[in-house]
Formats: sequence, structure tokens, C-alpha cells
Amino acid sequence: MTDNDDHQDVADLQPEDKMGFAVPKTPTHSLMLLNSYMRTDMLQHIHLRLHKMRAEDGPGSPLHHMAKSLEQVIDTWGDINLFECFTRNQFHIDPDYEFRPEQDYPHDIRLMKHHLKCHRKTIKELGRWR
Repeated sequence: MTDNDDHQDVADLQPEDKMGFAVPKTPTHSLMLLNSYMRTDMLQHIHLRLHKMRAEDGPGSPLHHMAKSLEQVIDTWGDINLFECFTRNQFHIDPDYEFRPEQDYPHDIRLMKHHLKCHRKTIKELGRWR
């Protein structure tokens, strides 16, 4: 696998998941993909924001909450490249993958941006039905 290869071929992984870059069908599906394919523990920040919104009974659907939490995490960590602040995602689907924070940090930002883009598209499409 090369340093820029975000779509490695691993026999044990589900091809329909596209290494996490599949189009998420629901917020739960999105979380499953992120839990399985994010490489850093930046994942915990998504969960913390989701739990906070739920605890505060924040406005919006679970889809809106998921999009907002991704947006907040990307806004917080996306442009500063503090890969030293993160460790390996203990929930990654491949327990033997080599953790390389300098490459894994931007991978996770790209993965979250992909999911956010998909969720925004879904929200926009659902808005047409109103």
C-alpha cells in the first residue's frame, strides 16, 4: 500500500464499504463506516458531539445531528494538522493495520468530509419533499 492509497485491497474487508467511502444510507450506517474505517481516535469527537446534542435534546433529526457533528469536528481539526494529538482508532475493522498518524489524520478528515457531503445532499433532497 502506498502512502496515498486510501482504498487498499484487503481480502477481509467488505468491498461494498469502499473502505468507508461508500455513500452512507442512514446516520447509523455512517457511524458504522466511520467506526470501522477511521484510522485515528478523532472518531471520539464525533461521538461526543452526537451524545451532547442528544442529551440537550437539540433540534433536528438524527441526520441533521450527524451532519452537524461532522461539520464541527472538521471545523475544529481540519485545517490544523495536529496529528500528534491523536492515537490509533481501536475500533478499526483491520486490527493489523499500520498506524501512521501523519497519513491517517488527513485520511480521516477526507473520510469525514465525504460523509458530510453525502449527508448534506440527502438533507437537500429531503427538503424537496416538503
